Amino acid sequence: MCGAFLIGTQLSIKPKLPRKEAESFITETFIYLKALIPSEEKEELKMDFIKTSEAYGYESIAEAEEKALAAKYEEGRNEGIEIGDLNARREMAKGFRDAGIPVNIIAKQTSLSEEEIRNL
Repeated sequence: MCGAFLIGTQLSIKPKLPRKEAESFITETFIYLKALIPSEEKEELKMDFIKTSEAYGYESIAEAEEKALAAKYEEGRNEGIEIGDLNARREMAKGFRDAGIPVNIIAKQTSLSEEEIRNL
């Protein structure tokens, strides 16, 4: 009951706060009210706060986790592509070196250092 009242009140008055301040306000309010509300109503209040946050366009926890996972996946994918590209350039440089092509020319064409090419 208490949570339902709060959600109705929150939705009727949209704050003009910047996003970070609004999120902080919601979090602080939840923490404060948590101590005052009977335990059986706490879960309902938590769900109401989540609904309110979503109504204002804030990310749900699941959405934030999904975005973080997608970002990590993309970062790992890009890192894998870079490693693959570097390995391909090293293999090519080694083949050119073994074929007798001067190291300075290989370095220019592969963007590897002359020292790295010599150490392959």
